[in-house]
Amino acid sequence: MICSARPSNRKHWRNEKMKLEKEAIEELLGAPNVAVVAVTAPDGGPHAVPTWYEYRDGEIVFATDKTAFKYKCLASDSRLTFVVDTKTPPYKTVVLKGRATMEERTDDERLLRLSIAYLGEKNGRAYAAMNRGPTVWVHLKGARMISWDYSDLL
Repeated sequence: MICSARPSNRKHWRNEKMKLEKEAIEELLGAPNVAVVAVTAPDGGPHAVPTWYEYRDGEIVFATDKTAFKYKCLASDSRLTFVVDTKTPPYKTVVLKGRATMEERTDDERLLRLSIAYLGEKNGRAYAAMNRGPTVWVHLKGARMISWDYSDLL
């Protein structure tokens, strides 16, 4: 049997102390970090994939394709978990949980911004030029947010 010896009041203190400030959340989400998107597969199993995204005005937007398994999962169940974290200490993480909306449309300007952010100017322009046209854009806004920052604990 597994049990926790941690006092319940310590858990609350630790969670409050580790929470990222609003400015730090905006900075982390606004940087070109590769996120992990977790969705529920049509058979009920989990599915998680790394994803480029854009964060503007409190909204996460990322691209997919109608042939992608991620799209099929979201079409079946719009719930998703979106994780952005730093890869080196002190670790910082933002986890968003909510329901996605999807729209298929051409947004070559957004595609170019994303491509340059993640690949640099030259490679980003080349990638965006090869992938122009209709894309399924996934939007996540108003999600439940959890965050932590180990800076003060190390």
